[in-house]
Amino acid sequence: MFEQFKSLELFPVTIFDIATNLLIALICGLIIALVYRFIYKGPSYSVSYVNSLVLLTLITSIVILVIGNNLARAFGLVGAMSIIRFRTAVRDVQDIVFIFFALTIGMAAGVGLHAIALAGTLIISLVAVVLVTFNFGSPRKREYLLQLTYVSNQENESKIAGILKK
Repeated sequence: MFEQFKSLELFPVTIFDIATNLLIALICGLIIALVYRFIYKGPSYSVSYVNSLVLLTLITSIVILVIGNNLARAFGLVGAMSIIRFRTAVRDVQDIVFIFFALTIGMAAGVGLHAIALAGTLIISLVAVVLVTFNFGSPRKREYLLQLTYVSNQENESKIAGILKK
């Protein structure tokens, strides 16, 4: 009885579905990358990271298309993907948020939920831009860290002490 279900394809994927899902994922990935470029204020901007956001959205969409409704494929891909690890330390929490953002939108596009992928991308992007534009969460009083590199001698230390007293 269960032998009949092995080859049952409940939701066949057509080439049109693949092209549409990838196009939506590409559009959303580009929007995510543009928003990241616009709101990033960290110390070291990475072009490869921005490009990776677009590619991550597309790759996630393809992974979801490959899994389809097959539970065995899903577990197989989880096992295969567990080999891959990010060895790069993420510099900013915002980078992790954008990775999760790209993954989620790629999943929505891969499943074929185009309205959710587009609406989610636009709404989350708008919220991110508004939060950065109005400096939401930044403290009222700014504290700064001054780091000096100098040759330690009496003359330099007296000059620095005079500047700091002002």
